[in-house]
Amino acid sequence: MERLETEIYLRYKQIIESQGVGTSVCAGSESPAPRYTHMEDLLDRYDAFCFDGYGTLYNRGSFVYDGALDWYTMLRAAGKQMRLITNAASDVDSVLAADAGKRGFAFSEAETISSGSLLKDLCAELRGRSVESSRGVRREVREVYYIGRETGKHVLEGCGIKAVAPAGEPVEPIVAISSAKDTPETYEQAVKILKRPGAMLLVLNSDAWAPKIPGDDGVTVREPVSGALSERLRRDSMCETNGGAGCETFYLGKPFPAIWEKVKRSLPEGSRVLMVGDTLGTDVLGAKVAGFDSALVVGRNVPADELEVDERALGIRPDYYL
Repeated sequence: MERLETEIYLRYKQIIESQGVGTSVCAGSESPAPRYTHMEDLLDRYDAFCFDGYGTLYNRGSFVYDGALDWYTMLRAAGKQMRLITNAASDVDSVLAADAGKRGFAFSEAETISSGSLLKDLCAELRGRSVESSRGVRREVREVYYIGRETGKHVLEGCGIKAVAPAGEPVEPIVAISSAKDTPETYEQAVKILKRPGAMLLVLNSDAWAPKIPGDDGVTVREPVSGALSERLRRDSMCETNGGAGCETFYLGKPFPAIWEKVKRSLPEGSRVLMVGDTLGTDVLGAKVAGFDSALVVGRNVPADELEVDERALGIRPDYYL
């Protein structure tokens, strides 16, 4: 992992532990080494299979990873519960489900749970605070400075939020990030807003790094995404106004607990659940937070030759390698 990537995922781990998830749940690098296995060998061990989307099943455009449709077809034929658990906040769940369907993965809207879908609950919590309480200051959250894909504004609109113009400032100093689509100008404007008193950063997609589509040589290149951009903004927001602590930051999606509570509510009680993903710091850590087993697809967001070092750095190990 890149140094910043490691720091981001360790920060996520610390935040989760501070929310009451003990270190014994999050730790795991000292456990026995996972074994490489095949999906068919796991079929009878679990009732429900949760999948990450980008980097696990598919990537941009129409790209689908080898074997991913075979997994999907086999599990559907076996009558297993299936969920698409994605940190994509590029649109609402119905559109994300339809996009997966175009690639051959027919997840229904009810089977699709995205980080962006959690924004409505967060807004309700912020708007429901008393004027000033132990939980923090009440926020109207009606305008934000937004950096991300244009379609991500649908997520905001569904929560009654307007994105101000690229050169504008929202009434409340709130910045929302859903992808790394910044320019030097938008970055500078976001930092300016986040240095205002009482500033807030909403990280709609917590992924720090993500794999690009493999090249013709089969080599996978990884790139920093919204989580990395958000961390840079958070650090650059530190100033005298906020006592050097930086802006108040809220993270949505994996690995944080809220998305797993939503997943659990969608599944039959007592289900044996396996989370399948490509990232240690979101998918595998998140599964541990949820109390699910996990399988890591090696060679996408975690290069095989970096796996042991990355596991040791984060103190996280999956139950299986795929």
